[in-house]
Amino acid sequence: MNIDLKMMGDDLYASLNAELPSLNLTYADPLESTDAIVWTPSLLTQSLRADNLLCYPDRPSALIIDTEDPALIDRLQIMEKRDLGFIKDPPFVPIVLAPLVLVFRAHSSLADMPEFPDFVSDWVCAPFTFSDLLRRVVVSLKRKNILKTRLRFGPLTLLPETRTAGFEGRTIHLTPSEFSLAELFMNQMGSVIPMKDLISLFKSTGKSTEGSNIRVTIFQLRLKLEMLTQSAMTLASVYKQGYCLKQKLRGSLHLERKTGSD
Repeated sequence: MNIDLKMMGDDLYASLNAELPSLNLTYADPLESTDAIVWTPSLLTQSLRADNLLCYPDRPSALIIDTEDPALIDRLQIMEKRDLGFIKDPPFVPIVLAPLVLVFRAHSSLADMPEFPDFVSDWVCAPFTFSDLLRRVVVSLKRKNILKTRLRFGPLTLLPETRTAGFEGRTIHLTPSEFSLAELFMNQMGSVIPMKDLISLFKSTGKSTEGSNIRVTIFQLRLKLEMLTQSAMTLASVYKQGYCLKQKLRGSLHLERKTGSD
């Protein structure tokens, strides 16, 4: 997973870049994913533009600002008010304000700062570690729902950012319909999902609610999950009730293999 860091402050940018190789190798993803986070910093050398404040769901980003210039906060606040209408009702793609993390050089400068504007997500004050700073970035992205919490049941994990399912180091890509189904079943692991709930899900996502379309999607998801988990998990059909995502017991797997060989 890549996260862009848009930075203002030459010294701050240079210091982060010096530590970047070790941070990209060792940083632990707080979302408990098997994917490593790769940080991509860029230095904003000119005046801030409106697009610097924006974040796109397919490419998470955050703004990190060295607060040497107190007037910068006032300019940011003006930009936010001016562009807020566009952000709330974008004409083409869903966009949101990127998290903003302020970096203070000393507690004295922090004390002189008036109340933070609402759009400030977090702050740190020197001395600090870049691991702590980056962890605050991830938490801010989660708080804004830009990074979604991954669903996990035992070794089975759903990763919304890449629309993949992971199991014991293996991954498989899911279509939008398959991923929506997998989320529904994972949230109610072991419970029977009635057909009316499946119809509601497909209707809410703009997909065909024909029974054949739902059954084909469930069949495709079942095949992928069984390939991914080596049949440890499956989507079972419950007669006249619906479908259920369940874990196969080792004993039942052993019986199936034994029966097949007789």
